[in-house]
This record gives sequence, structure tokens and C-alpha cells, in this order.
Amino acid sequence: MSSILGSIKDLITSVFEVIFSVFHGAFDLVSNFVAGLFQTIIGFFHMALSTVGNVFETAGDVGKFVASNVVVIALIAAGVFGYLQYQARQGRPVKVGDKKLN
Repeated sequence: MSSILGSIKDLITSVFEVIFSVFHGAFDLVSNFVAGLFQTIIGFFHMALSTVGNVFETAGDVGKFVASNVVVIALIAAGVFGYLQYQARQGRPVKVGDKKLN
């Protein structure tokens, strides 16, 4: 008789384990879905902020590149202007092709 009662006890325990397992699985499914949704939203904002930061960093780098090239071009122009002034003060005509500049 005790084996029958033990079997019924095991059957009831198994039924409750199945029910709790189903509820636990459903809860895990919902909680993982909500967590994934929040991670997606947070990831989107992180991506947007990273993109904006990279755009500003690139603009700064381009600005530095342009500024450094402006300085180099200005130095070359100043050198050419100084050379032309020097040639004019020496009384030598400055010619470009067939034209005189001064």
C-alpha cells in the first residue's frame, strides 16, 4: 500500500513541477524579452551618441588639417611675395613667361 501512496505522491509532485516549470519558462521568456527590448533601446541611444561624437571628432580633425594647410600655403605665399619684393628692390625685372610683373 505504501508503494501506491508513494507513486501518487510522486505523480502529484511531478504535476506541480511541470506547472511551475511552465510558469518559470513563461516568466523567463517575458523577462528576457523586456530586457532585450531595453538593451535594444539603450544600444540605439549609445550608437546615436557615439555617431555624433565621431562626427564632431572628424570635424575637429578636418579643421586641424585645413588649418595646418592654410598655414603652410600662407608661408609659401609670404615667401614668394618676399622674393618678388626682393627682386624688385634689386632693380631686376620679375618676369613670368613673357610678361613683366613690375
